[in-house]
Amino acid sequence: MNDPFWEAKSLEHLFRGKIAIVTGGAKGIGKAIVKQLAERGASVVIADITADGQEFCEHLKSEGRSVAFIRTDVRDAADTQAMVSMAETKYGGLDVLINSAGIFPRATLLETTEELWDKIMDINLKGVYQSCQAAVPAMTKRGAGVIVNIGSLNADGGAPNLFAYATSKGGVLTMTKNLARALSKHKIRVNCVHPGWVVTEGEIEIQRAQGSSDDWVETEGSKIPLGRVQTPEDVSKTVVFLASDHADQITGQAISVDGGLGLYY
Repeated sequence: MNDPFWEAKSLEHLFRGKIAIVTGGAKGIGKAIVKQLAERGASVVIADITADGQEFCEHLKSEGRSVAFIRTDVRDAADTQAMVSMAETKYGGLDVLINSAGIFPRATLLETTEELWDKIMDINLKGVYQSCQAAVPAMTKRGAGVIVNIGSLNADGGAPNLFAYATSKGGVLTMTKNLARALSKHKIRVNCVHPGWVVTEGEIEIQRAQGSSDDWVETEGSKIPLGRVQTPEDVSKTVVFLASDHADQITGQAISVDGGLGLYY
């Protein structure tokens, strides 16, 4: 559905002069966020572990956007430092960090191996901590900044088959609130966005592997209060709002973009 507010010409320069990093920016929610920021004038570093980021980067460049790609494994502190260094070297600083990199494999407590637990925590939780740790000094130099973490409705408890994932996102929520308080003296705002049931490429693959058809996803989505599953674009709009000056008095908050699904959690 077309949204006149988000398509308004007046928003084309909303992030003019701003420099952003989006982890996990090559696919899904992260990709939608990159597109929104770049279209609104930001210079964006796409930080992702997959080579898809380079192709996406070249596509945006062909549209006249100011973007760069750096292969980044958020589990590696050297990689997160490198993405910040790219933002500073190529564009002159860092104003916005979006922590979107994450994985969401299904497993109950008894199905969760130590290896799986460590992998989920390393990417979903340690990755956010290391990215923030690398980014904050650069933001402090600029006199202000914004961090938006991608959380999950599961952060408050979660489905039984998302045991480790839900725990990791609970940690992200706590980290958000902790950092919002700690970094306020530097005028760095920190917020969290909880997506609902977002049908990304990864989610479709998981549902198909479990025997669900694409029709099943649509049918289940119709049971959500507002009538459908969420898209990456739905989430990206809220993230971009929180990253903008329109939200300059919002920090330490968790906002759900879920079509009302969280009402039943």
